[in-house]
Amino acid sequence: MTPASEPDETVAAAAARAEPAAAARVLVVDDDRTTRSMVAAVLRRDGLQVVEAPDGAQALQEVRRERPDLILMDVLMPGMDGHTACARIRAELADEALPIVMLTAVDDLESIETAFDAGATDFITKPIHWALLRERVRYALRGGRLARELRRARLRELAVRRIAGLGYWEWRLDTDSLSWSEEFAATGGIQARHEVPREAFLERVHEEDRQRLRAGLEAARESAGRLDAEFRIRFNQTERILRVVGERGREGDDAALVFGVFQDLTSQRRTEALVDYLALHDEITDLPNRRLFLRHVAQAIEQDGEGIWVVTADIQRFGRLNETLGERAANQLLRLLGQRLRQMAEAGTILQAARIDGDTFAWAQRMPPGQGVQPALEAVLHTLQQPLSVAGQTLRVVFSAGCAARPVHGIDAEALLQQALQAQRRARALGLPWSVAELETADVRERQRQLQLEQALHGALERGEFALHYQPQLDFASGRIVGCEALLRWHPPGLGPVPPVQFIGLLEESGQIVEVGAWALREAARQAAAWERAGLPLRVGINLSPRQFLNPQLPRHIEQALQASGVTPARLELEITESLTMHDVEHAIALLRRFRALGVSVALDDFGVGHSSLAYVLQFPIDALKIDRAFVTHVTRGRTDRAIVRAIVALAQALGVETIAEGVENQRQCDFLEALGVTQAQGYLIGRPMPAAALQELATQYRRAG
Repeated sequence: MTPASEPDETVAAAAARAEPAAAARVLVVDDDRTTRSMVAAVLRRDGLQVVEAPDGAQALQEVRRERPDLILMDVLMPGMDGHTACARIRAELADEALPIVMLTAVDDLESIETAFDAGATDFITKPIHWALLRERVRYALRGGRLARELRRARLRELAVRRIAGLGYWEWRLDTDSLSWSEEFAATGGIQARHEVPREAFLERVHEEDRQRLRAGLEAARESAGRLDAEFRIRFNQTERILRVVGERGREGDDAALVFGVFQDLTSQRRTEALVDYLALHDEITDLPNRRLFLRHVAQAIEQDGEGIWVVTADIQRFGRLNETLGERAANQLLRLLGQRLRQMAEAGTILQAARIDGDTFAWAQRMPPGQGVQPALEAVLHTLQQPLSVAGQTLRVVFSAGCAARPVHGIDAEALLQQALQAQRRARALGLPWSVAELETADVRERQRQLQLEQALHGALERGEFALHYQPQLDFASGRIVGCEALLRWHPPGLGPVPPVQFIGLLEESGQIVEVGAWALREAARQAAAWERAGLPLRVGINLSPRQFLNPQLPRHIEQALQASGVTPARLELEITESLTMHDVEHAIALLRRFRALGVSVALDDFGVGHSSLAYVLQFPIDALKIDRAFVTHVTRGRTDRAIVRAIVALAQALGVETIAEGVENQRQCDFLEALGVTQAQGYLIGRPMPAAALQELATQYRRAG
């Protein structure tokens, strides 16, 4: 093989002026070692990566391994020559964008022609002119990059058209026929570029849309405007929804065309219809939800509002049924009740039915003039309360119902529903099957209820009416219950269990929260010590209220709780909210450091919804951040909530503290949170707040399972 001529001194200067092609890989194939080395040296001087091969067979292996951006290959080599290697590379890679430059003798025109037939893109003659080589390489690399970018753009365009259901169409005015791009074959059943007479095409269009589309086409023919139409078309005994946009050409051959783009909107319109349906219907019973029910009642009032009653009814002891039978069976029960209500609505016994919340159903009835509400209401309740077969068991549910009539108890749908719900709650409290709304306002009744609770709270601690329930916290890494949150419960005689939201604020306002909070600290520490002695070292968190946090006696209360119980201080965790610390940041930081000096843990509760400055948070001596349920609820659907959780986790990792997600109610949320780096989870999925004995049993089960 004829060796290349020596590169002269100007090559280095030319290389210095050359445009760099960083990271580009060049495969040099030549059986002459001296030529390969000289070419490689020149190219490396320009910042290129160079791989060498002595023959076509080795070149093929290097191509498979390195995937170069350019190949420089000698034509005449022993064994597999350059022509054969070029053809094999083209066939194997199917990459037309890869430049292959052949090295050949000046007078070997036949070899050059054969090289182009094999797939070469350029050639360089020997002896090699080094400056020309460098320019040809730069040109070939640039051409290869442009070809690859063009191919990627073409593939992206095809993908976008496929994903969006887009295609092109044109209407030839001289033949009055339409043709379409290939995307239409899957939508309308017409082959790509196959001309179809306009009227034959319109025969496939839904009869309700046909005349409107015909008029739009005619307007576009007369250049009267832009065609923009949505229509339904029949294809394979199904119906598709298309949108076409187009206009008439202006000049030359285009003047005889109306052309544009079409989009298949079938899936989009079906999804929109489903979203609209789900927004107005209950997913378990398929009944209308509260919003749609109010709309139906309002329509009934507009038609004839006299004699319309709104009834609400909830299932007595449904929570016990749910816990005993399980969620699946409870949902089956709700579906069966929904079917009965739907059948009564279809039969005209009631006007409309709905599931408005949890186990609460609602319906509207038109009472006949002169007839009391009792017979009609009890007839519906009697039907609903007939035995049902659920999960292999025969169940008979009992309802508590309330009803309100227009215009006696309200004149619009919302007022009637609220009055019926109030009557329903009164029926439940009094143990009645149903109750009619009273004329007194809900505000008056609520004030009476608040006064009753305030009176009952006095002396409740001394009478032993308070208790702590514990909600478990699961550690993702170990799969064990490692802690819990202590939650205050109140069971006053004669009033039944009172939700915390109804009495915590009253304790805070009256100042009793300090005394009750001190008791809660002692009880939580005592229980943590009992678990510790039983070989179950659980961390117990206790919430501090604003008045309790600001009480100067709080450190002493904590010390007394630790000393009386003998618990390891780290087993007691104080939970404070962001907003609680912001009244006096410096005092809060000093107080938290004092707590930490006692050995207890500190968690920042409801993190993310308060008003704290990040600069202050970084100064707080804390052991855990509790992510508020507001971000957990939609973490599987809301991109913003996931971003916030991810940011909180990153902050916690930077601070070296744990993250505890509150309000985890399903496995999907749990999986998302674990994937985002959250360390612990708390919520109904792990367990509801429960007595100490139940929590101990649950934690033991997790330890055995682990």
